[in-house]
Amino acid sequence: MIKKNILGLLFLLSALCLFNSCEDDPYYDDYGWATDALCNNTWVDFYFNSNGDKCEQRLDFYNDHTGEDFTIIYYPNGMTDNLKTSFYWDWENDYFDSFYVEYANRTDYYEDVRISNGYLKCLLNGDRVTFEPFYW
Repeated sequence: MIKKNILGLLFLLSALCLFNSCEDDPYYDDYGWATDALCNNTWVDFYFNSNGDKCEQRLDFYNDHTGEDFTIIYYPNGMTDNLKTSFYWDWENDYFDSFYVEYANRTDYYEDVRISNGYLKCLLNGDRVTFEPFYW
């Protein structure tokens, strides 16, 4: 009878140890990894605006949750407009797969964010967008 109780107790302890091993790794930092992946590049995308003009957008994210948006609009006559805007950004959740960017007059939402193989892929305000690293 005592052997049965000891075996039962050992089984219970081993089961508890097994469940305890499913905790998050305290040395793995999702926030740090995701923030570094976002902030270690200047991200660029090319698109056409509502007037049909070609645009180039470069985004710089900084670790202090600030950033800069540098947009160049290329007009058919060869002229360009250079727009530089500062913004505030932050993660939306603890999964680090979405964040928002607050400009002075609007907020953009980046959802389903995937940063891998040198690309930032996401839904930007509902549109599928792929940013590439910008090399000077």
